[in-house]
Amino acid sequence: MTEPERPDPLAALGERLERARRAREGGRRAIEGGTDPSSRAAMGQGFRIGIELVVAVFFGVALGWAIDRWFGTRPWGLLVFLFLGIGAGMTNVYRVVKGLGMTVGYKGDGRGGSEPGKGERGKSGWDDDED
Repeated sequence: MTEPERPDPLAALGERLERARRAREGGRRAIEGGTDPSSRAAMGQGFRIGIELVVAVFFGVALGWAIDRWFGTRPWGLLVFLFLGIGAGMTNVYRVVKGLGMTVGYKGDGRGGSEPGKGERGKSGWDDDED
């Protein structure tokens, strides 16, 4: 009797490895392409922080330069408003980073909790519920 042909185990292993490589490359391209929603959100947050910092410094420098031209106080207005712009930019960045985990419209109570409008109803007696 003749034995039935057995599939080559090494060929089957090679095919499985090739399928796994293709699947892995497809996943890597999807992440590098920025199709992941969390990476898009993080990128947008990074751009927002960078733009807020740069705009605040630029606005401070422009305002200082304009005041120097108007009053004739050559470097002093520029220097003062440069540092004010840097401070404002850092404050904006701090506010954005501090509020990353919070939902829009929620205010923290200083103890880590964040319930919307907590304590406001008791103070004024006003309630906006319709029922």
